Amino acid sequence: MSRQAVASAIRLPWSVVDAYTATLRYLKRGVRQPDVIFGSVLFPIIFVVLFGYVFGDSIKIPGGDYRSYLMPGLFSQAILFGSNSVAVGIATDMSEGVIDRFKTLPIARSAIVIGRAVSSLVLGLPAMVVMILCALAVGWRPTGGLGNAALAFGLYELYGFAMIWLGILVGLLARSAQAADVIIGIPTFLFGFISNVFVDPANMPAWLRVFANWNPISALVTAGRQLFGNSIGPPPPGVWSLDHAVVTTIGLAILIVAIAAPVCVHRYSRISR
Repeated sequence: MSRQAVASAIRLPWSVVDAYTATLRYLKRGVRQPDVIFGSVLFPIIFVVLFGYVFGDSIKIPGGDYRSYLMPGLFSQAILFGSNSVAVGIATDMSEGVIDRFKTLPIARSAIVIGRAVSSLVLGLPAMVVMILCALAVGWRPTGGLGNAALAFGLYELYGFAMIWLGILVGLLARSAQAADVIIGIPTFLFGFISNVFVDPANMPAWLRVFANWNPISALVTAGRQLFGNSIGPPPPGVWSLDHAVVTTIGLAILIVAIAAPVCVHRYSRISR
């Protein structure tokens, strides 16, 4: 075994310990920010009430109940929008010198970004639980079975983990928290609303329908509806990502993490602010 391989084998356990320590640090910091926790929990309640009651009675879904159709989309949109706060948080840490202080510590380069990603995933769980309870309160029911429902929520968390890594990358690249908010906010808004989250893309103009059908968020929403048993019909013909929504979502999430995580670690190691 080469000297480099031996050194890597020795560093690996310490890198895991460093990542665990960084995760605990971010978790402790998160629970000490009640305003952030309150906002993350209140946001899904507002969305469920707003779209389930204010707009829901005005939107008709052939062959199905709109709230049942809506909830898998809202779960997906909440996962997507979660990347915004991560990007802004990372950019804020950079502008305030927190990242510079981390870089002076004798820890693995990957520890801070991994800790941020894992802690963000954990801190997002209360908001998801609240959203599930709100969905049940307004009449949503997963009719596809408990096993499929658990698989659907596991799929949401996997995709959410991928979105967190994209948020970290944007935060590391942005020059300020305001810039990070704009850079990630516009794409998430477009991908979140030009999709099948709220309405069937079949009623959209042709050019917009193509974007909505091939939108990765539409695949995530379709996968959730299929697993929950909330689908209102077969996916549009000729759209492979919707015909194989679960496989598409899993593959895309793994691909995003596989690309974004190493890039984030490389970017973090090259920051010199």
